[in-house]
Amino acid sequence: MKQRNLALILAAALTLGLCVPALANGTGDSAAPPPDPVPQAQAEDPAESAPTPDAEPEEPAETPYIASHVRASSVDDDLVFTGDSDFRSLRFEDLRDRVLEGSLTALMLEESIASIDAMDYTKMYSDLASQLSSLELAQEMYAQIPVATPFEGVMQGYVISNLAGSYASLSSTVSDLATGKLQKDAAAAKRQLGNARDLTVMGAETLYITILELEQTRETLRRNLTALDRTQEEMELRFRLGQISALTLEQVKNGKASLESSLSTLEMNVRRCKLQLQAMIGVSLNGSLVLGALPELSGALIDSMNYDHDLAEAKEQSYDLFAARKKLDEASDTYDDTYSANTRDSYSVRSARHTYESAKYEYQMSLQSFEMNFRNAFSAVGDYRQILTAAETSLVFQERTYASMELKYEQGTISHNALLDAADSLSEAKEAVATAKRNLFSAYRTYYWAVNYGVMSSGA
Repeated sequence: MKQRNLALILAAALTLGLCVPALANGTGDSAAPPPDPVPQAQAEDPAESAPTPDAEPEEPAETPYIASHVRASSVDDDLVFTGDSDFRSLRFEDLRDRVLEGSLTALMLEESIASIDAMDYTKMYSDLASQLSSLELAQEMYAQIPVATPFEGVMQGYVISNLAGSYASLSSTVSDLATGKLQKDAAAAKRQLGNARDLTVMGAETLYITILELEQTRETLRRNLTALDRTQEEMELRFRLGQISALTLEQVKNGKASLESSLSTLEMNVRRCKLQLQAMIGVSLNGSLVLGALPELSGALIDSMNYDHDLAEAKEQSYDLFAARKKLDEASDTYDDTYSANTRDSYSVRSARHTYESAKYEYQMSLQSFEMNFRNAFSAVGDYRQILTAAETSLVFQERTYASMELKYEQGTISHNALLDAADSLSEAKEAVATAKRNLFSAYRTYYWAVNYGVMSSGA
């Protein structure tokens, strides 16, 4: 009889070792976040909603970005660009879709969001309730097994203790599921994943604009190098005529060598940035990428900006503020629970109160920082708008100046080098306008992301 009882207890221990992990796995599934769709943007950007011309040729299918396909090939670099339909062409209007479809990071985040949406909380609750009933019956069964030796008693206590621990853990999960706590936690996790996805797209936009800026700088350096070639020819002539020293001529040559080195470094940085952008859109990495011009930003779109209304919308969309508020609410709930379970002056209550106060100040600091960055983003759009107006005024003046210099050259009153210098000044004015437009567009996109997605960089 004793041996039969001991065998029952040992069998129970073995059964517990097999069923507890399964229960733990079921509990783990319940911790997955629930569906909580992120609010859609209420403001539409013409740059993203601009219709694609019907006559535009369809882009050929691209090779998916898979690890085995990633390689750098000098052959690809030599391919001739054939137009907008070329596989190396990228427009800003298509960038978001290309990132969401090709970026491994974006695809990973999208699958994580989909796994949350796939959760069935009704079935989960039913399964967990059934497991609770099984655990309760198991505890009753093992408690009724008679013991005849201290060893059998120890084994029986071990089994019942473990069953009780599993029951308490599972019961807590069921309670969280019934009260909606698990669903809220899952919704917060989904919102965090969506925020990470938005940051990925925003990072690609920033990289796109940076590449355009680097390419303009490259053209400026090339123009300066051409101008320096003219200066060197002039200095060599003056040196042969004995008008300047050999040291002066050598300084000009050293300046040219330094400029050529800067241009080479810039070329490498442009290629490096293009490789990074190619990885973000999921195409082969060859560094040969032709970017389209940025969309035009209408004055009516800028005039439609409303600080108070847009700030309220941005706060509602911000994940950072949401996370700070969630932390504050959790600290408040912990303090209330601790206060109701302990005396007012206990150590636990004092500690919980200080934790709550810390979370409150953290939330206020997050709110203050967000509002400051948002105001800076709003002001930056207006500032870059007036810079663009000034640059366009300067361009008109330079165009008139160049026309005057052309007339003087035709009349023979100035040299050809002087005309070329005037042409360089006109090119600089055009580049200043292009830079001002790009900066204005970038500032508006920062504001756009803040209002529609709550994404705000600290450097805004």
